[in-house]
Amino acid sequence: MNTTNGRIAEKSRQKIVNALLVVMQQYDYKEITITQIAQEAKLSRKTFYRLFGDKEAVLSYLFESLYTECFTRMKAQGTQHYWDIVQCYFDFWEERKALLQIFGKSKLLPVLFDGAYRYSFNIFEYIRSRETVRQFSAQLPYLLAYSVGGMHSMLQKWVENDMTVPSRVLIGQLKEGFSSREL
Repeated sequence: MNTTNGRIAEKSRQKIVNALLVVMQQYDYKEITITQIAQEAKLSRKTFYRLFGDKEAVLSYLFESLYTECFTRMKAQGTQHYWDIVQCYFDFWEERKALLQIFGKSKLLPVLFDGAYRYSFNIFEYIRSRETVRQFSAQLPYLLAYSVGGMHSMLQKWVENDMTVPSRVLIGQLKEGFSSREL
């Protein structure tokens, strides 16, 4: 296998992802063309199509990379408990505030949720076990949809409010609210 071509292709993929993000700062995602992305990346349309089928594939690639990075961080931190996962998730996105705001402006946060839901199965398996995933396979899609849906709704609300509350404070308020007898 030619590793040089693989590295060149990966660099080109990154250029295309970065170009999409630059163009998204100026235009709504739905209006963006492949030509705009290729020109911003300083690559040909042919190269774009060799690496990605369409701009949705670029977005999928970006989201997959982000979720992989977040999951890798959770594992590196030895995250094992629900609230630690929530905190890690929000810390991760807080560091990428500008990126979240671009997604919010282009109304792509629901697409982000789809990826979070899909990745939640990997996180659950990491924390519990493959056997637990099999044992609760009927309930797990609903439990994770409920949990991830709540986290994602909170993430959307946070983005709508310009993420002015630090993630540590936000999660602290959430934990306090869940443990309060008055609420």
